[in-house]
Amino acid sequence: MHWKNIAYIMREKHTIDELHRPKVSYEEKKIFCNVKSVGFSEFYQAQTAGLKPEIKLETKLIDLKDVTHVKVNDVIYKVLRIYQKQDVTEIVLTSMVVANE
Repeated sequence: MHWKNIAYIMREKHTIDELHRPKVSYEEKKIFCNVKSVGFSEFYQAQTAGLKPEIKLETKLIDLKDVTHVKVNDVIYKVLRIYQKQDVTEIVLTSMVVANE
């Protein structure tokens, strides 16, 4: 399979700053992938939970343990779902739906 896009998987890293306050940063790792569109069924299921799936990535089978976010084209998305198929891993990415007040 030919990978056309680059993304960065991100794992949260919790530390304490010099004033002893908790600090969250991200450890990034480059992956090669293909950006796909989200299907209608998946889109509407996520909408009912207050989530808005934006894009889907396909990549080779890799360790995605503790991956919480993915950066694609300098935009950071939250991982909604990770699904392992026979020869690829599918990652559905989302941003939170902001309610109008």
